[in-house]
Amino acid sequence: MTQVSSHSFVPPTALNVTALTGHNGVSVLECWELVPGFATSSQSGTAGASILQLGNLANASYSVIPPNFNAGFHNAPNVQWVVFISGLAHITLANSSVDAFVVGGENGVLIAADTPDVSAQGHSTVYPSGVATHAIQIPTEGGVVPPHNVLYEGPCRTQQQQSRRGLNELD
Repeated sequence: MTQVSSHSFVPPTALNVTALTGHNGVSVLECWELVPGFATSSQSGTAGASILQLGNLANASYSVIPPNFNAGFHNAPNVQWVVFISGLAHITLANSSVDAFVVGGENGVLIAADTPDVSAQGHSTVYPSGVATHAIQIPTEGGVVPPHNVLYEGPCRTQQQQSRRGLNELD
């Protein structure tokens, strides 16, 4: 049985994520569109819903980061998905004014790929809120970077992230 809502649902076609990667030995932020995009699920429990494969994954860890925590400069230990469930992360880059605020929840997904082989210094992450930040880190199998198109330099803008899901209006 299909659920009917008073809001019209527009299935997403693409997933856009902020990516931390490296160019010429320096960490950069980019907005990536993952390819291929969403498909219609045939899996039991989600049949008919939109689904997108994140690639082959190695394992996962769940982190609880204290309020007002400063992780300092570091590289991504592996190419990994980071899913911020709650809280706030502020990511900055050495010698750059480009930064990203990642709010836990629906738009809290990013890919961290600025490993030591592509970035000498990495990035800095500070968790500036007064509450703990909860995150799931999921390395890709073999350090494989997921297929993507670079949409633009810098983190994905909220509007870009919302449009990936067909959320043209907020309640």
